[in-house]
Amino acid sequence: MSDQARLPVNGVSSYLDLLISARNLYGSNGNRRRLFNRFDEIFGAPVNWSTIAWNPTVTRAARPFRFKRIRLQNWKAFERAELDFAAHPERPVALIGGNNGNGKTSILEALAVGLYGMRAHIDRSRLSREEGYGIAPRRSDYHQAIERAMHRQAFERGGRDMSVVIEIDCEDGPFEIERHWYFGDDGSFVEDDEELVLRSGDDRHILSPPPDVPGPEFAFFEIERRIAPASMLPFLLFDGEQIRRLAQRELDEQVRFGLESALGVGVITALLNDLSDYARDRGKDVQADGVEASLISQVAAFTDELSNTRADLEAVESALGPLRRRRDEIVRSIGSIGDGTYQERHAELELRKKLEAELHAARHDLLLSGVRLLPFLLIPSELLKDVERTLDAAARSTLRSRGQDERMLRELIAALERTKPQLSPEALADLARRTQEAWNTSLGTAVASDTATLHGYLIGHDARHVYELLTGSRASARGEIEGMLQKITDLTESISRMEEHNVQRKRDEENRAALVGELELLNEKISELEGQRRRLDQVAGKLEAQIEPLEIDLNRRKGQRRNGGHAANGADAARTVLHALRQSISLVLPEYYAELATALTSAYRGLAHKGIVQNVAITHDGNVALIDALGRDLRDTDASAGENQIFAMALIASITSLGGSSLPLVIDTPLGRLDTEHRDRVLDYFTSRRSQTILLSQPEEVSGRYYDRIESRVGSEHHLIYRSEGGGLGETLVQKGYFPRRAA
Repeated sequence: MSDQARLPVNGVSSYLDLLISARNLYGSNGNRRRLFNRFDEIFGAPVNWSTIAWNPTVTRAARPFRFKRIRLQNWKAFERAELDFAAHPERPVALIGGNNGNGKTSILEALAVGLYGMRAHIDRSRLSREEGYGIAPRRSDYHQAIERAMHRQAFERGGRDMSVVIEIDCEDGPFEIERHWYFGDDGSFVEDDEELVLRSGDDRHILSPPPDVPGPEFAFFEIERRIAPASMLPFLLFDGEQIRRLAQRELDEQVRFGLESALGVGVITALLNDLSDYARDRGKDVQADGVEASLISQVAAFTDELSNTRADLEAVESALGPLRRRRDEIVRSIGSIGDGTYQERHAELELRKKLEAELHAARHDLLLSGVRLLPFLLIPSELLKDVERTLDAAARSTLRSRGQDERMLRELIAALERTKPQLSPEALADLARRTQEAWNTSLGTAVASDTATLHGYLIGHDARHVYELLTGSRASARGEIEGMLQKITDLTESISRMEEHNVQRKRDEENRAALVGELELLNEKISELEGQRRRLDQVAGKLEAQIEPLEIDLNRRKGQRRNGGHAANGADAARTVLHALRQSISLVLPEYYAELATALTSAYRGLAHKGIVQNVAITHDGNVALIDALGRDLRDTDASAGENQIFAMALIASITSLGGSSLPLVIDTPLGRLDTEHRDRVLDYFTSRRSQTILLSQPEEVSGRYYDRIESRVGSEHHLIYRSEGGGLGETLVQKGYFPRRAA
């Protein structure tokens, strides 16, 4: 039977898919013969196995998809149920509400087991198992779990089958997974009583395996190809308890577990172990001389040493990268700090002295002007106007006393009486009266009697000059003082700005000194690491030079042996694949750690409310650092249980977004054990994703204001109601719509 007839094969990477599928199908059932026989068939293909490589973007890569609908029959508390998740892309959140015991977790488990069958039971238990809380689950554990899942009332009424149907929209179009389990009259279930049907396309045509291809192997291949590796399951469907267990691990362990799960490293590692056993088993029949065995041993030793050397080189390069970037940042920062020339700083000092002298003089002038002008601003305006009017009247008057005024007026009237021709007494009296009035009006003598008494000190002085001085001073007093005050303000601000500039210059000098010190330390570290890199390059070159002639000799001997009819039965191919896969894993993982660090930084800053962590750094081997704004690693401080839980949630969100396409998340009790502020941020973060998010919530979780926060993103709502039957076991019904609105 040709390998091409087993599964569609396009390129060497597809043969790796064949090996993985064979391992998943036969590797855990205890019968190694079936697995090794399958390996014999695969390694019989005419393939250059040295070119095989592990590339997660090709092999078992997760692909974007959405859950469209799930139908349950006799599954746990659900006798018959259907939940429709189809919604507009702008409303990707589905809400499923239910009290404790109403079946929320049963829906989560139905999605998991419906997708991956027994593999779901294995992979969802890894969080507990790898912490030491239990041993690896056996097939019998899965059988017992399926037997317990059968709806008791339906079984008692004669029902003997249970099913889960999951409809999915994926890149290849509609995809449906229908899984049935059948039971005996005693309620027992065996593995052969599980039936799996896959349908594809709008016409829902059944996918059939190629001739002679085992159905389970083909189905597993198709499900992982269209959706995601089964190892991703703990990061796609999870509850609060799983998050708690993940958060209890060290951050390094969390990150390694997450990335290896996303990329299927655990599957590859298990495959490597099986291939190693296979190579040993099939190599027993190979008749090779001692020289060939020695060559194989030498090549293996040198290859391992070369692999370790290259890993050390990767570590050095990973360490050099951030150091070089930091060095460049420091050099740019130092260049941007300008402190001016000596001449510029001397000119600034002279200018400051000049401004201080002008400020002193301005304050002195203000004091003198205040003594001279301030009274004009303090005297009431009406009083000042009265004084001005009096001075004006005094200035207009040319009289010096009341007696002098009367004498001059009498002399004038007497002169009128002597004029020719003489006037009649009546005309003369009228002329005298008019002259008197004109005199008083023109000379202001109408108030002379009052002012002479009140302002006698003005007699003999130039009242006009005093009047002009008074009116001019009053008009200019306010403007003059305001101008002086503005000049003082301008001078003070100029001096203040110069002082701030000097303070900033001192800070810049301190920063420059600190940066120069840091730069010296960085240059020392970079120089030391570059020396290590040169030495490692030399070691790698020597090892490659030693390996090349050995491999040439070994291949020559193997060729002679094959030509002599001694086939290795796949052992050589398995060893070649082992070497190629180990080498590609050592090269690929560091790249994904760097990508995960970027995604994890964004997710953690979006979820954590303190905002202290500025960057999550991950080394090539998965060591984690939480860096603050000052470049310090915050892992030295004790984190709270809530903060550890937030990191675990951020890791889950990051894992599902690797490769640029976020996957759907199904979260049971998403807000458990979180305080109010973290609840807000977690809810906002997961519901703002463009990809699908299904929340299974208790009444106290997503309700009231929490519901209001996400209502615009919700596309489907369901409510689980448990109905008891006569005081015994009942069933859960699914109703459209969410919980009744309540305060929170």
